[in-house]
Amino acid sequence: MNLIRAQRACDSIERGSSADCDNLPVGGTEARLILINTSDIVGYTEDSDLNITDIELDGGATAFEFLGFRNDMKGTQETITPDVGPTRFKHGVGLNIYELTQVQKNNIEKIARGNVVAILENRGKDENAHEVFGKGVGLQIVPGVIRNAHENGGLYVLSLATPDGEGLTEPKLPQTLKITGSGSQYENNLAFIEDLLPAS
Repeated sequence: MNLIRAQRACDSIERGSSADCDNLPVGGTEARLILINTSDIVGYTEDSDLNITDIELDGGATAFEFLGFRNDMKGTQETITPDVGPTRFKHGVGLNIYELTQVQKNNIEKIARGNVVAILENRGKDENAHEVFGKGVGLQIVPGVIRNAHENGGLYVLSLATPDGEGLTEPKLPQTLKITGSGSQYENNLAFIEDLLPAS
C-alpha cells in the first residue's frame, strides 16, 4: 500500500494544459548564459510551486556571464528512465565562446574540469523567461571536440550537461527563476542576475 501511495505521489499528474493562441511561447533563447560554480552556491529558496526565489552564494563568490549572438546559447531537457525508481531528467546547455586569448583558454580549462549551474533566458521576456539548469547535480563538460579551426568560425563550442556514467541525474526539470521585487517579474529577475555578477 505504501509503495502505491509513493508511486501516486511521484507519478500522478495534477493539471492539464490548453493552448492560448494569443500567447504562444516564443521559441529559442537569448544570447546570454550565466554560469555559477556549484561549490560557490550555499543554497536555494523555492516557493510552493517550486519556482526558485533566491540563490545564495558564498561570501565574495559571483556568477559569470557569457554573451554571444543570435542562437549561440542553447538549452535541452531529456527524460532518463533508470532501471530502478522514477523517471529522472538530464539538463544540457550549449555556448559559444568568441575569445581565443590564453586567459580565456585558462578559463575554458576550468569549465572543462568543473561543475556549474546555469541560468538560461528563453525568448519572450515574460515571467517564465529564466530557467536554472543543473540545480541538483550540476553540469559538466560533454566530452568531444570543443574547437575546430575550420568550422564554426574557429570558435570554442562547449556543451555542458548532467554528468554521464556517474549515475547522476536531476530529480526535476530546469526550474523557473522568479525573484520578488518592485518591478515586473522579468525586471526583478534581471536585477537579481546583475547582482550575482562581479561589480563592474
